[in-house]
Amino acid sequence: MADTETDVLRSDPDLFVRIAENALLVADDLRQDYFQSTLGIARAMRIEFRTGAGPYGITPVPSAIPEPCAVAFVDGGISKIDVGIATPLIVRAGIFRVKQGEADLEKRETFDHFPLMLGQLRGGLKANSRYGDVVRQLVELGALVTALEDDRFSDLRVLMLYGPLQFVSGPFFEHWFFPEDYEAMLGRDERPHVLPVLGQFAGWCSKCELRSSERCRRDISDQHLPAVCMMAFLQHYVFRRAREKDVLLCGVVERSFGRSVTRYVVRDMLEHNPEVFDRLLTVLDMRGRGTKVQVEAILDATRYNDAILLALALNRGEALKWFPVNPRMKVQDERAVLFPDVQNTFVRVTSAKYPMRIEVSADCDAVEQEEVLCRAFDYATLLPGYAFPIGLDIVDKFAAIPGWMTKAYRQLILAEYGRLLTGEFVEMTDADALKSMIMMRGSGKRSRETRPGV
Repeated sequence: MADTETDVLRSDPDLFVRIAENALLVADDLRQDYFQSTLGIARAMRIEFRTGAGPYGITPVPSAIPEPCAVAFVDGGISKIDVGIATPLIVRAGIFRVKQGEADLEKRETFDHFPLMLGQLRGGLKANSRYGDVVRQLVELGALVTALEDDRFSDLRVLMLYGPLQFVSGPFFEHWFFPEDYEAMLGRDERPHVLPVLGQFAGWCSKCELRSSERCRRDISDQHLPAVCMMAFLQHYVFRRAREKDVLLCGVVERSFGRSVTRYVVRDMLEHNPEVFDRLLTVLDMRGRGTKVQVEAILDATRYNDAILLALALNRGEALKWFPVNPRMKVQDERAVLFPDVQNTFVRVTSAKYPMRIEVSADCDAVEQEEVLCRAFDYATLLPGYAFPIGLDIVDKFAAIPGWMTKAYRQLILAEYGRLLTGEFVEMTDADALKSMIMMRGSGKRSRETRPGV
C-alpha cells in the first residue's frame, strides 16, 4: 500500500469510515482483498488523472470569488401518507431566488411554490412504484420553465437544480399522461406562460425522427403522450431559453453513486495493471474471462462507485475536468436520442463529504463552466462542513409539505368516507379546506420568523 493512499486515509477518518462501511456489504471471502484493491484503484486514479494520461483529469477550483448576482434554486419532492398504496399524495416543487448583496429582504428573496395533488391527474401508471418520481421530475421541469419565463425572475444569472439536469432513466420510459395532465403539472391556472410553452410541443414532435414509428402513431391517436417525450422537450426548451437569456443552468447532485468513471478505471487497470485484482478475480472465479465480464463482476462484488473512489482521488478544492455524458449510455431505448447531451464534473468541497456532481449543458463553453464551478463551490462553502449549496437546502425545506398536514388530510378523508358508508350525507368542506391549505402552503413571502432551520 502506497504511502500516499495511507496518508490520505490517516488524515481523512470520515472517508476511512465510509470505506469500512462499504466493506460490510461485501461478501466475507472478498473482504480481505477489498481494502487493498480499493487503494490500488485510488492510486491508479490519482496518478492517471493528475498526469492527464486518459480522458479524465484533475484541476483545482479557481480561487477567484464570483461577483454577486441573482441566483435561483429549484427542488422538488413527494409527500406520502401511511396507507397501503405506493402512490404519493402530493408532489411539489419550489423556487428560491436570492439576490446577493441586496439589503432589503423584500427585494432580496423571492419564493414560488408548485404543489400538485396527484388526484388531479387522469393518466399515468399510478400503480407503478416510479409514478411519483416521474411526476416530480416533470413538476421540477415546470419550475425551471417558470424561472426562465416569469418576470419575477428576470434578473437571474444562475439557475440551479437540486438533482441531475438530464432525466434519463429506464423505468420512466413506460409512463404516459393526457395533455391536460401536463397542463396541471406545469401549473396552467396560475401561470400564463404554460399554454404557449406546451403549444410548442406539437411542433417539436413533428420534427422528431421517431414520429413515423408505430408506437408513436398509436400514442398520438390515443392521446397517451409519453412522459419521456415531454421530459426531453422541456429539457431542450429550458436549455435553449437559458442560452437566450444568458442564464447559467446547472444541476447539482449531492450523493452521486453512478459508475461511469469507476467502470473506465477498472477496465483500464484490468488491461494495463491487472495484478491489482489478482486475488479478487481468483475468488470471483473470473480468471480468463473477457474484460467486460470481469469489470461487471468486480463492480457487482465490491459495490465500487464514483463517489467512493473519487473521494480518494480528489483533494479538497479539486474537481474533475468536465467530461461529456451521453444519454444513450444510460438506457437501451431508441427514445434516449431525444434527450440533450450534458457534461459533468465532480468537485470535493470538504474531506467530510463525498464529492458533489455538477451537470451543465454540452453547449457551455470553458468560461461558463468555470463560473458554474466557482459559484457552486462558493455556495457549498457558506456553512462549515456542509459541502453543498445552502440555497438548495433552503428550497428543499421551505417547499416541503409537513407530515402532520398530509396525515390530517388522510384522517379527514377516511372519516368522511366512513360516514358515507353509514348512509349519511357528507359535505367535504373540512377536507377541501385542508386541501386548499396544503396547496397554498409556501406560496407567500418568507419572513425572518418563518425561515426553516438548516
